[in-house]
Formats: sequence, C-alpha cells, structure tokens
Amino acid sequence: MRRSLIYLVQLAVFVAVAVWLVQNPGGVRVDWLGWRLETPFALFLLVIGIALWIAAVGWRAALATMRAPFSFWRHRSAHRHEEGYKALVQGMAAVAVGDGEEAKRLAREADRLLREPSLTRLLSAQAAALSGDAAAAARYFAALRDDQETAFIGLVGLMRLADARGDDAHVLELAEEAHKLRPTSVQVATTRIFGLARAGRWAEAQAALYDAVKRGLIPRPKGRRHRAALLIERSRLAETQTESLDLAAKARESQPDFVPAIVAEATLLGATGRKDKARKLVGDQWKQAPHPDLAETMRNLWDGESVSMLLRKIQSMVEKLPDHPESRLAVAETALDGDFWGEARAQLSALDPEDVGPRACALWARLEEGEHGNVTAARQWLERAAYAPSDPAWTCDSCGAVAAQWMATCGNCGAFDTVGWTRPPRVAVVPPALVTQDGDAVGPIVDLTADVEETPRPSSSGAASAA
Repeated sequence: MRRSLIYLVQLAVFVAVAVWLVQNPGGVRVDWLGWRLETPFALFLLVIGIALWIAAVGWRAALATMRAPFSFWRHRSAHRHEEGYKALVQGMAAVAVGDGEEAKRLAREADRLLREPSLTRLLSAQAAALSGDAAAAARYFAALRDDQETAFIGLVGLMRLADARGDDAHVLELAEEAHKLRPTSVQVATTRIFGLARAGRWAEAQAALYDAVKRGLIPRPKGRRHRAALLIERSRLAETQTESLDLAAKARESQPDFVPAIVAEATLLGATGRKDKARKLVGDQWKQAPHPDLAETMRNLWDGESVSMLLRKIQSMVEKLPDHPESRLAVAETALDGDFWGEARAQLSALDPEDVGPRACALWARLEEGEHGNVTAARQWLERAAYAPSDPAWTCDSCGAVAAQWMATCGNCGAFDTVGWTRPPRVAVVPPALVTQDGDAVGPIVDLTADVEETPRPSSSGAASAA
C-alpha cells in the first residue's frame, strides 16, 4: 500500500511538470565556437537527463571494473569462511557421535579454511581427546585456558584430562580456578565438592556444598544426603566426644533414616553414658527399616549383660517386624552367641529360601557344628554360602566395590557418597561337581534348591524358657 502511494505521488508530479512545460514552452540557444544550437526547453531537459543517466551508468561500470579483483577475493574469503564453519559444525557432530578420526580430519579442515585458532582449538582438543591423544588435547586446552574468552572451557577440558589419569590433586586445583571464573557451573561445583571430600577436607567440602545448594546447583534432597555424609566423616575426626556427638546428631537431622548417622550417634550416646536414649534411637529406626548394623549397635549397647538378657532385648527390638529377614537373622545370631540352639534353629528355618544368603549359611554352619558337632553339615553350609545369592552390603554404585562399613568416599574408586546398602553385583558361578574314581560327575556338592534337613522346631514357649 505504501509503495503504491509513493508511485502515485511520483506520477502526479511528473504529469504536473509535463503540463507546466506544455503551457510554458521556451527555447534554449547555445553559441559556442561559431556554432549555434537552438532547441525547445523540454527537449533540452530530456537530452540532459539522458546524458546524466549514461554518465551514471558509465561511472558504475568503471567502479565495478576497478573493484572486480577485490570483489573476487572478498567472495572467495566468504566462501572459505562458509566452508570452514560447515567443517566446524560437522566436526562437533563427529565428536558428539564419538568418531575421533573424522573429528580430527574436520578440525584440520576447519583450521585451514578459517585460520582462526580461537574458533577451532576446542574442536581440535575434543578430537584429540576422543582419539586418545591426551598430550595433544592438553596442549589445545592449555591454549584455550590462556585466552581470556575461552579460559573456562580450557580449564574444564584440562580438568577432565586430569580426572581421566587419576590426578585428584590437579583436578581439585583446576576446579578451584574454574569456580572463580564461573561459580554457577554445576559441573565445576560438584567436581570441587567431590575433590575436597576425596582429599579428606571435610569442612571445606561442607562449605562448598552449602554454597552449591544455596545457588541451586545441587537439589536440596541430594544436598542433605551429602551433608550427612560429610558430617559423619567430620564426627569421626573430631577431637572431643562432645564435638563428635554434636556432628553425628546433625548428620542424623539432615538424613533421619540414614543408618550410618544413627549408628554413629547411638554409639557416641552409649559412650557418654546415655544408653537409654541410644537404644531408643536404634529401636525406633529398626521399626522403620531393619539393618544388621543396627542389630550390632544394639548388642554393643547391652554389652555386659547376660546373654539371655541380651536375647530378650533383641527379641523385644524386633517384635514389630518379627518376620523380616533381618529380624530373624539378628535373633538367630544372638541366640547362637548364648548357645540357645532351639531359638536359633527356629529363626533360621523360618527364613524364606530366597533370603538364605551367605550370612544365613554361616549361621547355619555355626548351628550345625555348635549344637551337634556336625562338621560335615557345617562345611556343606559354608560351601553353599559361596554360591548363594549375595546379601545386601555397603556397595559402591560407581564401581561395585563392597566395603565392610559405610564410608563417605569409596575406598576403591574414590567416588563421593556412592556407597549404599544394596546387593553387590556378582558373576554367577556353577557349583563344583563331585567326581567318582571312574570320572562320572555325581552332581554339585550342595544342591542350592534342596532344603537342608530340619530338626523339629521348638515351640515359642520353649524358646522363651530357654532364653
């Protein structure tokens, strides 16, 4: 609409000028070097206009001719940049899919076309790292680190290389430097926290964790779990029992159902003479989620009492969940410690076959040897333990290593707060077969699907009287 209006205005002006010239004709006479030129004024204007147009076209043609070489090189440079950026993008795609050789080729192509190392260093570094050339990757990342605009990317790249070769001290040093440049980076924040924890600098790790949670880099539920882990380790290193107990209590407040925190606080409460509070703490948690560490802690809290008294206390602790496998194992183990064979056999016999793991097999072996002196049956139970399904244990989610007790960092791979109570991974093993003198296999030493011969189960009243 706007263009149409402009066109109409221009047409109106042109018509008005033409009408004015018709109404006011005139002439132009030029005398020059003996020549005289006479022409109507309108024609004179037309000739002048055509001459100016020809001059303008000629000037543009001359300029275009003079600029042709520069235009050619400018076009060629633009084409090179276009192809270079195309190679850069394709190289990043090759890195994303894990094609190291293609990424290196495209990085060289992009570097040749663009001739801007600041643009291609990252691709070159990623390609080198992907193809296993750590030295070249380190050089590229170091160059990125020296450039103010790409310093953070270079630090993160060097941090990953240091982590890959297991240089924890250098990883932490780089993480601290990267954190100063970009304190809102989730990757840097978590690496910094885990590095401080791996170095045993628990208080500094807790301060870094608080900052990360405050910035929203780590979710609050995960932050509370990490805080509990750090507080337990700080509690273990505290100089006084009072400080240690205070830290353990804070750990339990952070994660109320965290067994290591409950065990730590209960143990310290017992050591400071507050055993009743400690027993209540353990008993309350048992009602929520039975755990063998809780049973061991409760036995320690009743240390010094008679075995029969201890058995009654353990039976009282498990009365809310008497059929839970951990409840039966806790009572059976305590009964075995006091030679209450009937109660131990009753609890072990009541276990579901799927719950008969190495711990239950070991208790069965103790029972058979202790009650009847049956070494053969005890040996069979120990052999069965080697092939039974794994019992839950403190297992690292990162590497699968099993620890005897919970720790904030895995003793095998050093990962922070990855140790949890779960069944560890294991490789299925075929039980060995007994072979006759003729070389015929007669079956496995222990039939894992067969029930072990049971003796008559004592009544509950009999078990109680024995206790």
